[in-house]
Amino acid sequence: MDALMFQAEVRRIEKLLYRVAWSYMGNNADVEDAVQDALIRAWEKRDTLRDLKQFRPWMARILTNRCRDMLRKRKKFSFIPLEDAAAQEVEPPEPDSPVLEAVGKLKPELRTLVTLHYVDGYSIQEMAEDLGIPENTVKTRMRSARRQLGRTILLERGAE
Repeated sequence: MDALMFQAEVRRIEKLLYRVAWSYMGNNADVEDAVQDALIRAWEKRDTLRDLKQFRPWMARILTNRCRDMLRKRKKFSFIPLEDAAAQEVEPPEPDSPVLEAVGKLKPELRTLVTLHYVDGYSIQEMAEDLGIPENTVKTRMRSARRQLGRTILLERGAE
């Protein structure tokens, strides 16, 4: 795969890459870092891709692995000096709706599927192909996400 072909394939799935990274990372700076790192890794390993038709799931898998690595490192090394902690006691902004807040509380794997399905209109089959997971896994995760969302939203409404 040459540079032009790689660039063309990346441009075709650019939105998918950013949606997947956003569902894991949750902020623009980390999303950009994760996508960039994944693209570099994919470029370096491009000779391992045997079938160009599998570029989307291959690239999505590299990206999800990179996001998970970044999250693991963040957990491992996250500390704030005491002086900075006192200065950071600012309330985070409220999400626009209870649904968005509930989606934000889902595990990254579930959040990715919910975003791809309900925001971007991906079908179960498309998500399975793009993420490189079986269709039944997608269905199971979607069912789990719907249940969790329903419980979260109902609990919040009951508290009002």
